Amino acid sequence: MTLDDEEAAGAAALMDSLPDRHRTVLRLRLAHRLPAVEVARILGTNVEAVLLLQHAALNLLRRQIAAGTVFDGDNPADQRH
Repeated sequence: MTLDDEEAAGAAALMDSLPDRHRTVLRLRLAHRLPAVEVARILGTNVEAVLLLQHAALNLLRRQIAAGTVFDGDNPADQRH
């Protein structure tokens, strides 16, 4: 496994550690590049809720990264520091 593969596995594990709704919002907004209004329509909510979920998800990821939390790519429950 190369360093890039390890980084990608770590990023995927971090995303997988998010609550479902947070993860869904980030994937739709960032990976699929959908506007907040479209994500709100898909999820049956409003734009403000989408933006709040996105903000909360990014803050969770920032805190995990700042804390040095790294997950094993095979099992996100196994934490290494």
